[in-house]
Amino acid sequence: MKALRVLPFLPLLAVWIEPASAQRIFTGAEIGAYHRDFCPPLSRELGNTGATYACTTSAGTRENMERVRSNPRDIGYGQLDVFSLESGQLSMGSALEILRQDDVKECVFAVTRSKEINSFGELSAYASALRIFVPPLTSGSAGTFQFLRSVDRNGLGRAGRVTNSTTADEAIRAALSSDDGVAFFVQFPDPDNERFKMVRELGGHFVPVLDRAILAQTIGGKAVYSAQETRVQNGRWLEGGGIKVTTACVPVVVFTGNPDRIRDTAERRAHNEMINAVKAIPLNALVPPQSPFRAATARARELSQEGRERIFSYSARARDRVLPFFERIVERMIEHAAPRR
Repeated sequence: MKALRVLPFLPLLAVWIEPASAQRIFTGAEIGAYHRDFCPPLSRELGNTGATYACTTSAGTRENMERVRSNPRDIGYGQLDVFSLESGQLSMGSALEILRQDDVKECVFAVTRSKEINSFGELSAYASALRIFVPPLTSGSAGTFQFLRSVDRNGLGRAGRVTNSTTADEAIRAALSSDDGVAFFVQFPDPDNERFKMVRELGGHFVPVLDRAILAQTIGGKAVYSAQETRVQNGRWLEGGGIKVTTACVPVVVFTGNPDRIRDTAERRAHNEMINAVKAIPLNALVPPQSPFRAATARARELSQEGRERIFSYSARARDRVLPFFERIVERMIEHAAPRR
């Protein structure tokens, strides 16, 4: 009789106990592209080598980095700019190692309905007077915004009214409800995305997030951002190529722990084998040609040096034109607000 009582529980044990050798790939939200689209092929390819890596949800790049630092044999996904920012803030040093980047890129988008803001120079100059809406604090978009603030200390760095919304959609709706609102978010430049459609329907327009200082940022000798012309609306019948915006785009990175942090010789050897395997996986195995993310990257056109200089000059002129005028207005407001003696 005792055996009959034990047997029904055996299938449950088989389900809940993971192999001791199983490692994890930290992604992001369950409905996000990292977890839903990118991780499963990577896990499958590693499985073909005999290694077991389970896709695991997380709060985003920062948590992924902390998890991998705690267990160097795990793997994480993230944005290169957030990876760079958090590496310094979390004092990562050489704890992490990038396995892949440039397979696909996400782009930085800023939207507003203000007719006065059409360049990053104007956006930067008006920043202290704007209401800025960003996705949740743990999101990659919020991390990108913080990185941009650290780069543009005298512009975005002076913004005082920054709100972290529950979702990117909520941030966009809030920003486009008034003329002094701007929303920042990061995503793959898919012109069929409902989010881009919502921006148009709410009367918003895209502002190029491009500046000389932004494109000058590097990590490990490689540029963090590239200037790309991306499509945000497909053209209709008998129309041109749709609506395009030139903005900064950032690679998705896959990272793991530094092998030197693994003491056990056998585990360190297995970890090095995993690193070599991930680096050798063909792009088509991780991001098939028919993937919408691969297509979005393929449709984006990197700007030439001449094109970048043209945008830089326009943005700088706009900043120089707006900033002195705007600062005088602020000074007058302060003077009028000061108590009279």
